[in-house]
Amino acid sequence: MNNETAYQVFSINPDPRVALLRDVSANVPDYMQLTDGIPLKGTIPESTTFTLSEEGGDMLCDFVENTSGTLIVSSRAREALETEGITGDDFEYLPVTLKDKRGRALKSRFYIVNPLQKVECMDRERSEFSASARTDKILSVQQLVVRQDMVPARLKLFRLGEWPRVIVIRLDLVQRLQEAQLTGLFVVEQGEDFIW
Repeated sequence: MNNETAYQVFSINPDPRVALLRDVSANVPDYMQLTDGIPLKGTIPESTTFTLSEEGGDMLCDFVENTSGTLIVSSRAREALETEGITGDDFEYLPVTLKDKRGRALKSRFYIVNPLQKVECMDRERSEFSASARTDKILSVQQLVVRQDMVPARLKLFRLGEWPRVIVIRLDLVQRLQEAQLTGLFVVEQGEDFIW
């Protein structure tokens, strides 16, 4: 695999037709822990509900667009991820309910995917990011280039160790999910601007 194309980054889907959630952080009690990839099984109740925003479109996708940088997927997307090995102790699938714009619960089940593996692999020379002048701690990342030699070969989906809000996905997994015709998956190439 070429170092420039082996990994991609989840980003916000710009398609205005896509349905959108705006209330994820407000309805998850330990939201900051969720963005840090801390295990939350048993902490987020199965009764957790999010409502589709009036500001979004009407196209509900397998990868549900949201403004909180959370990976939320349909049952179909969960099955595809699990088929590709996104299972076990490295991941949590936390069940949630979605409501339509009128507040009616959808029959389909959805899941927050919480990758627990964090890998420090950012190429600081070639990535674009903000860091604290005092501590050098990463505050945000705008463009990411991954140091492939730092990533264990078995990992297909993981959080960026330097800033765990960023979820990185290996190109071959992206291709499998696209082949499964899952909707709403939006990733950017390394070195491209992204929002998450």
